[in-house]
Amino acid sequence: MKQLATAFALVLMPAAALASTGAEWQRSNSDASRACRKAADLREATVVGSPIVFPDDSARTALLVTGRWRPAHMKGARATMLCLYDRRSRRAEVQEAGGWTVR
Repeated sequence: MKQLATAFALVLMPAAALASTGAEWQRSNSDASRACRKAADLREATVVGSPIVFPDDSARTALLVTGRWRPAHMKGARATMLCLYDRRSRRAEVQEAGGWTVR
């Protein structure tokens, strides 16, 4: 029985190793970046810093997006938005993060 369990574990290990390849993470981060820039609705929107990837049970990625406000009355002032991207639903939600910066 112990040999069967060991063989079963060895068969599953390569599948688990392939579940999160570098290319898949890069695609996921690219999707998050695109969705966050769109949700921020800023001119010249750019993701700054590195994404913060939360564990799979929450399936969220946090990004900081900077750019310039679109409304004319804002006169192109700089803006910083915190974006939470849901990797399951592929939706992004943003909130202003005025005091946040990236070193």
